[in-house]
Amino acid sequence: MKALFTLVAFTASLSLFATDRIVEEFGQAPAYASITAAVAAASDGDRIIVKNRAGNIPWIEDITVNKSLQFLSFINDGFFYVQGTYTITGAAGRTVTVIGMRNTSGGFAFTSGGSVRGTTVRILDSYFVNGSINFNNNNFQADIIGCTLAKGRVNINFGNVVGCDIDGSTVSGDVISITGSTASAVLDTCAVIGNNVKAGSGYDGVSFNSTGQVAHIRNNFIQHGWMGINIYAGNNSGVQNLVWNNTVTAYTGSGTTYGISLANTTSGSVWEVMNNAVTRTWTGSNNIGIHKNSGNSGQINVYFNHVSSNVSGGVSTGFTFESDNTTDQVITLNADGTFNTPGGCIDGGNPAAVLSDLDLSTGDAGAFGGSYTLNNFHPLHTGSARVYLTGHPFNVRSGSTLRVKAVAFDR
Repeated sequence: MKALFTLVAFTASLSLFATDRIVEEFGQAPAYASITAAVAAASDGDRIIVKNRAGNIPWIEDITVNKSLQFLSFINDGFFYVQGTYTITGAAGRTVTVIGMRNTSGGFAFTSGGSVRGTTVRILDSYFVNGSINFNNNNFQADIIGCTLAKGRVNINFGNVVGCDIDGSTVSGDVISITGSTASAVLDTCAVIGNNVKAGSGYDGVSFNSTGQVAHIRNNFIQHGWMGINIYAGNNSGVQNLVWNNTVTAYTGSGTTYGISLANTTSGSVWEVMNNAVTRTWTGSNNIGIHKNSGNSGQINVYFNHVSSNVSGGVSTGFTFESDNTTDQVITLNADGTFNTPGGCIDGGNPAAVLSDLDLSTGDAGAFGGSYTLNNFHPLHTGSARVYLTGHPFNVRSGSTLRVKAVAFDR
């Protein structure tokens, strides 16, 4: 069975009386002839298991989901092919999980309902040929994990975007947009980690504007046409927000481009901008590396970052703390985000032992440095079980209990 679990505690959430609803072309009872029919017959906790039509012709249906359901492929480690928009209706305690969808034209949307973060949506190991994922509503917690969006974007208020490949260069809007802010939300981590992101001219690669979460924006390779990482707000509890080990390059634009920009940060917020590599291939004349924009009230610490010398504005002055940044060396990239000319990035990250690379050498700057190196998350769609994120102490001391938490999915 496909399930989500943690390595420290496995929690089964399905009803004791959950049923597998099989969808099969020309299906007769007990199978269902459409996904719509299977969803209508299902009860909370059931699984909708989809057999592909002959020739992998997609099931062409717009689906409304108003129950706690799982959607899975009948074929082990394979996709189920659909076309259409899946709309999740919010309700307190509702959980919808989708693993292995290949949607040829369509994506995910919502109908508001329930309570703040009361509806959980998990979209895992899925492929969207032409469509976006939109849960920009405070009532939804959305985890978008290991997905490809070949022509789309992800827009959520609460949740995580981990290990995805998202090309939004031909659509309107910021590619990964996090906007959830509400006083009643439980302060939690928003992980934007290990993604390949491409944004079009005039749009951000990653935009974060939330007071209700702690940002961990780490080890992303971001190509952009305006701002690579655009930061606003931040929690006012003093819990550190991390912008670590990203590789950011401006490849297009129509005006000034910014690698990392911080503006209107919340009083009481703390932002740690560390070990990032910023460069450009765009030929425009106005390029800023790490930019202190207006209205900042939070603490912003900028250190061990490397901005290519071909970026006209390197690192702004006036941050709370600045140290060990370089702006005088050329940084060029290969198509996959690895370094062609690394400048000072190799062994140029924070030299603290707890921030070493996986081979225990001094940490590199950029998306392939540190413990969440980008190639931990790619390639996608390997058809195998995977642990997609771990949480663990960076500093292990003799006599201390080692606690490691991992989140995974499997069939």
